[in-house]
Amino acid sequence: MKRQDGRGGEGREKQIPRTSPWEWLAAAVGLVLVAGAIGYLIHFGLTHRDEVPAVRVERTDVVAAGDAHVVRFRVVNGSGATAAELRVEGELRDGDVAIERSEAVLDYLPPFSERKGGLLFRHDPSRYELLIRPTGYSDP
Repeated sequence: MKRQDGRGGEGREKQIPRTSPWEWLAAAVGLVLVAGAIGYLIHFGLTHRDEVPAVRVERTDVVAAGDAHVVRFRVVNGSGATAAELRVEGELRDGDVAIERSEAVLDYLPPFSERKGGLLFRHDPSRYELLIRPTGYSDP
């Protein structure tokens, strides 16, 4: 296809370059990637709609911090659901007697992810039985 170059010159015509096969290939690959991502998001949204968070809490270590002891923990979400304002409670027990309780709130726990936090205790956790568990969350 030919057209005039706009300068009003006679016989001066520019050749418009044709789209190369490499450009068509790059466009096709881009189209497949975008369509695949959209398809995956639709599938994920439809199949994980009614799930609840599968929360697991693991103690990682205990660190002395001044007059307190910090029990570090890791929370793992093994499902496709999100938990907001996740509450984690720790309790030091001596047999049936609760010695001390501590609570932490994690703002946001996305699907298939993990977060870390810590519980503060005045008493040394190594001297007592330590129970850590999630106690509640809200839907975001």
